[in-house]
Amino acid sequence: MSRNVTATLGALLGVVGLVAVAAPGITTPLPAGDGVVVAVGAVLLLGALGQIQRRRTTEPGYAETADAELAVDLPTPGDDLDRRLNRLALTRFNEAERHRLRDEVGEVAVATLQRRERCSAEEAERALSEGTWTDDPFAAAFFTGRAPEASASDRVRELLHRESPFKRRAIRAIGEVERLLEGEDD
Repeated sequence: MSRNVTATLGALLGVVGLVAVAAPGITTPLPAGDGVVVAVGAVLLLGALGQIQRRRTTEPGYAETADAELAVDLPTPGDDLDRRLNRLALTRFNEAERHRLRDEVGEVAVATLQRRERCSAEEAERALSEGTWTDDPFAAAFFTGRAPEASASDRVRELLHRESPFKRRAIRAIGEVERLLEGEDD
């Protein structure tokens, strides 16, 4: 028997059973002898054995559940600055972008120096423009606009490096500002 016929027959027998419970007088004309009970029991037993056999020969199916948590790509702090510095390497003569970067890093450096050294904004800006805010001559040169006060071999090494001097000085200045920020916990 197909599943549709079996389901229909089962639903019909279920309705007859419910009617027999609710109104027993309606089902009185139906045969209820021992032979009918044995026949119905045998049909039910054969049906159960058929279902068991069907289950044994059917491949088990597994439900596909969705991932409990999906990974969300969040931006990493500083990615934008890295992208802008790398773009500067491709266009070496973009002075406006260099000034914007220097101003943005300078604002953070001034705020950091104010908190770290407990000085005014003017004093922090003067320290940046004079290069006295750090011991790293290349980081200091990022804000002074002058050649770093380093040995000749260090300056030649900087000029021969594959990255532009502006980018290397910016990275060194950002590193120094970060070092000052980390030192605030002292």
